[in-house]
This record gives sequence, structure tokens and C-alpha cells, in this order.
Amino acid sequence: MRRRLTALQARLDAGAGDRWIPYVIGLLLSVVLSVVSVSRFNSLEMGPNLAGISQGVWLIGQGLTPNATILGEGVHLLELRWSFILYAFGPAAAVLPVAETLLVTQAIAVGVSVIPIWKLCRDIAHLRVGAATAVCIGYALHPATQSIGTVDFHPEALALPALLAMVYFGSAKRWIPYWVSVAIVLLTEADLGLVIAVFALLVLGNADRATGLWTLGIGLVWSLGLLLVAQPLIGDSGVIGGVYGEYGDSFGDALLEIVSNPLAFAGDLLGRENLTLLLSLLMPMLFLPLLSLRHLLPALPAVGLLLITQSAGSSEGIAPILAFVMVSSVFALRRLGTLGVDRVFVDGRLLAALVAVASLLYVTQSPLSPYESPWQLRNRDDVDEQLLLAAARLDESVPVRASPSILPILAERRFAYPLASEEPTVASVVFRSRAVLVDQRDLDERMSEQQLAAFTEQMISLGFNLVTTDADGTVLLFFRP
Repeated sequence: MRRRLTALQARLDAGAGDRWIPYVIGLLLSVVLSVVSVSRFNSLEMGPNLAGISQGVWLIGQGLTPNATILGEGVHLLELRWSFILYAFGPAAAVLPVAETLLVTQAIAVGVSVIPIWKLCRDIAHLRVGAATAVCIGYALHPATQSIGTVDFHPEALALPALLAMVYFGSAKRWIPYWVSVAIVLLTEADLGLVIAVFALLVLGNADRATGLWTLGIGLVWSLGLLLVAQPLIGDSGVIGGVYGEYGDSFGDALLEIVSNPLAFAGDLLGRENLTLLLSLLMPMLFLPLLSLRHLLPALPAVGLLLITQSAGSSEGIAPILAFVMVSSVFALRRLGTLGVDRVFVDGRLLAALVAVASLLYVTQSPLSPYESPWQLRNRDDVDEQLLLAAARLDESVPVRASPSILPILAERRFAYPLASEEPTVASVVFRSRAVLVDQRDLDERMSEQQLAAFTEQMISLGFNLVTTDADGTVLLFFRP
């Protein structure tokens, strides 16, 4: 048996494993994430990012300026962080469902990232097939990987394979595909220019002075030019919730707030939720990144931006951090291993522990955990069905204000507005809308019978008809002819 295993490993190390292992893992991951994310969308389990970005992309597909009303008053889609790559979805948005297209593309990007990780393991770190497979399995089972691919939509997730490819091509000194990868990352989000600028320090450390200096300059000029110069020129429009959380709608606002109140900023950075989030990113990889801090360094700008947005508990902003967690894990294994003739041998017990910990955290923390019953996401209750039936009655030309749960379904229209989670007031819900769709499950506190009766009476007095409601008044659709 041992002889057969040795022969099999030798055959895989000779090149057979390189031809199918990463592609099988990447394909399976892409398919699973695509199915689950679309199922979550159909089950009304998606977040507000998908709704706002879907509306902006749909407007691009219609040849209109992408001022997405879901995001805020007068907010241009690029104002979110200069995600030029979203314009690439415009032609598809004219013929395909926008939300599903975005989600499937995001899932494919997360799955395809397995390939550059494998290339880093095999061609740069010179790990054997067993170690490379363990790293790729650890990535696939990482709760952050599955959260990025299935919970809402985040443009920075599209940069994940390009970031990893950038590291691979830079390490291999293949400069044409390296610069293509850099361009894709920069077009995905301006914030990522800061990540590229720090990565330039690694390029400089590899004795590539000219390339490192160009990378540093391009990353800084792109990100700071767009975030500090171009963004203020857009206007005074405000993104709902703020692009940088409580720190403001722009990078300049956030930077000014940090400089003027550094103690509060330090308190936010060291908050319990933030530290827990960082630990959750390192733990599935057995804290291996801490053994190769040099390769983890480019993640620091993304960590800072993530922590000031105070988005702990969500998958927003963690894709670039995950990329360099994987990169530093690869180089950490190379350091821990023993160099043979042409490959680095890593203790099998360490690799088994890596896969075991990743599997345990997948079971306990991942949104695809068996305990979460992801195969049941297509199931809808009666309220969901009523909500979807109400949404289906609204033509895309009708300006509508709706609860967050149904807003992604209604995003393919020129005018759609979010309904606040506090008790709705007539003045707020009728503003610029001809239809109001309320899902009381999204409210902080459900309206009492008296409040609901008073609200309905005021809406009728303003010319809105109560078109439909379910048995217990959870779903309410008001329409003004």
C-alpha cells in the first residue's frame, strides 16, 4: 500500500496533478457558490449592496447615467469606490438578469482564484502536490471564501483572482501578465491601489527596482488621485450608510476624521469585533501567515479600511485580505518545509492539521455549513411568496419605495428607493414614489394594529390605494394611480 501511495504521489508530482487538481477544486467551488448565491437571492436573503449595484449596472445596460437611487440621492455608481469594472457588465445587463449575473460572476471569480494559489504553491514555493492541495482545500473551506461568494455582492471580490495572479506573475517575473493583473485590480476598486502600492515593496525587495517603483507610483497615484481629488468633484451627494461607515462618504472625509480624532480611530481598530474578525481570517490557515509577515504586509491597507468601516460580521472588504492570507500561508509552508531535490517537503501531520482545522471552522462558522442547511435556501414561506407576488405587480416604469428584503428583486428600474427600518412615516415613504411595498419583518418593530390602521388611512388620504396585503398584514403594497 505504501509503495502504491508513493508511486501515485510521484506521478502527481511529475505533472499529472497540475493538470486537473486545481481545476476540479476551482470548478466545484464556483458551482457551489453560484448555486447557493442565486438561491439566496431567490429566497430574499441578499443584502443592500446587491440592490444598489444591480440598479446601477442595469442603468448602464439601458444606456443611462448610473445614478442609482437605491444608493442615495444623486449617487453615481462610481462614487462607491471607483469600480470601473462594473461597466463591463453593461452589455450583459441589457439581455440577462442583472443580479444573478453579478452573483454568478462573483462566484466564478472566487472559484478561479484556486488556480493562481496552486501556481504559487507549485511554481514559486515549489511545494509538493499534497501541500498545494491542502492549501487549496483550506482556501475552499475557509468561511471567508464562502462568505464572499454567497453573502451579498462586493466588487472587490472580482479582484481576488487578479490579486493572486499579480503576486504569482510578479514572483515569476512575467511582467506583461503582471501589469494586466495590476490593471484589473485597479479597475475593480480605487482603494486597492493602496494594496498594490504596499505590494510594490515586495517587488523592490526582489531586486526589481524599476518595476517596484512603477508599481508604487501607479498604485498611489491611481488610488489617491481618484479618492482625494476626483471624488470630491462629484458633488455633495451622500451614499446611504456612508462608503466608509461612520467616517464619511469619501476617503478624504475618513482621512480627515482619523487625523482629527486619532484616539477614537484607535479605539475602533482595537474593538472586540474587529479583532475577532481578523482572528477568523487567520485561524483556518493555522495562523501560518504570521510566519511570513512580509507577504502579509500588502493586506494592511485593506485591513485598515475594513476596520474603519466597522463592517465586522459582513463579507465586505475582506477579499484583498484573504488573498494575502493565502499568499503568506504558501510562503510560510515553504519556510517550514525541507528542501529536497526540486521540491519542498512539508510534514504530513501539519497538512492534516491544516485541513482538519479548515474543515472544523467550515462546519461551525461558514454560511454553507451543514448546520445552516444551505440546500434548503430555495424554500420560501407564505410571506415571501406574497412579497414576490406583490413585487411582480409593479411595472419597471413605476417609482417604488420598498423594504430591503425585496429591493434586489425590484432593482431593474430607474427609480427605486429603500424603506428605512424604523417605523415608516407617510411623509418619508410617499416621497418621489408611486408604489410603496412594506415587509414588516424588516422593521425594527412591527406596527401595531392601531399604527397600521392610522398609516393606511393617511396613505389613502394622499391618493394611495392598498392594493394587496397578506393575512396578518406583514406585506403591504400601496399604489397611487
